[in-house]
Amino acid sequence: LWLICSNPFTPISYLFGALLGTAYSYGLGKYVETLGGSADDVEEVQGAGVGQARFAFLILLFVFVGKFRDQGLQEIPSIMGFFTYQLASLSQGLKEIYDD
Repeated sequence: LWLICSNPFTPISYLFGALLGTAYSYGLGKYVETLGGSADDVEEVQGAGVGQARFAFLILLFVFVGKFRDQGLQEIPSIMGFFTYQLASLSQGLKEIYDD
């Protein structure tokens, strides 16, 4: 990506979005771990606060892109980087389908 783009902020924007997408994926994983648990399962529901705040990573992406747009941060590469985690989810789901 660094070699293809003439603007150096395009890969930086993509990387920034990918980092926040990874953090979102982590929070989503924490949230999914707590589903089906009860209040009696204290050990299993630890870390649920990270899962509840998972949308904060998407909001942070839009706030930072809006704030640093003047310095060169770009919207579309950032959003594409954020949703890169879905490619891994899709490939994992397709792998499970084709393994059957």
